[in-house]
Amino acid sequence: MAMKSNSGYRARIGALALWGSALLLAGCNFFAGPEPMATPTRQALALIPTFTPTPMAPDTPTATATPIATDTPTAPPAPTATATTTKPSVARFTVTNDVVNVRRGPGTAYTIIGTVNKDAQFDISGKNQAGDWYEFCCVNDQKGWIFGQLVQVDNPRLIALAQNIPAPPPPPPPTNTPVPAAPPPPNPCANRNCLFKLRDGPKFTRNQGRELKLTLGFVHGGHNDEQQGSYFVGLRKGGVGVPVSDKTRSERFSVSTGFHGEYNYEYKIGSHQLPGGTVAGAYTIWVIDGNGNPASQDFTFTVLENQGEVWIVFDQN
Repeated sequence: MAMKSNSGYRARIGALALWGSALLLAGCNFFAGPEPMATPTRQALALIPTFTPTPMAPDTPTATATPIATDTPTAPPAPTATATTTKPSVARFTVTNDVVNVRRGPGTAYTIIGTVNKDAQFDISGKNQAGDWYEFCCVNDQKGWIFGQLVQVDNPRLIALAQNIPAPPPPPPPTNTPVPAAPPPPNPCANRNCLFKLRDGPKFTRNQGRELKLTLGFVHGGHNDEQQGSYFVGLRKGGVGVPVSDKTRSERFSVSTGFHGEYNYEYKIGSHQLPGGTVAGAYTIWVIDGNGNPASQDFTFTVLENQGEVWIVFDQN
């Protein structure tokens, strides 16, 4: 009985082993079955387009920047197109001077109704016959006219002759007041007996500027340059009187010859006696007769430094 029991036990153990093997094989087949289905699931995920642009993200800014860069250069022509399209289709002027008068009509004879400033712009409604004045609106609620040389005009070909150009104002009435004649020039000899006239000189000679030396000739040209005696001179330097003694007079029969010619009167004045302490300066000289009365008009001359000798000839003719 014991023998049969062991045999039956082995038989059951073997059956269990076979059944376990079969179950194990069946379990392997069960787990192996779902694996092929994982592949299509992953392939489906790989085909989702959501992940495709991700590697392309770095290219996107470049693609986006390209149209912006392309549009930017095309933007500058816009002002040109705008300037062209906004340019007035009518004649228009721009004031070029700081302040310009606006008149009631085309000319300076018309009254001024106002002013316009530099860079002001107005449409031109007409021009005058000469084409040098332009009509426009408005200044102080009035149509006005402006001189063409004071503005810059756009589309001048569009300017037509103005209608109803104001008539020019009447000229001012003539006045009967005579125009005063110019006063005659002052007569230098009105209060003098201008016996002598300047005939020659003044001429100058260097003398180191230590003194003013007057070498003068008093002659009568109508009498073959006859020497005239008893005359002397008055003298001023820069408006200040210079002392000249009346005791020294011209000699009728005593003639000297200097660097520039003959003379019959000589008078010396030291530089220390002259205004400014020098011979240089502007002088006024005139002839005085034997009675101490002026006998010529005033004559002027200028002495330079070191040119102290002066030669002059006065003629009684």
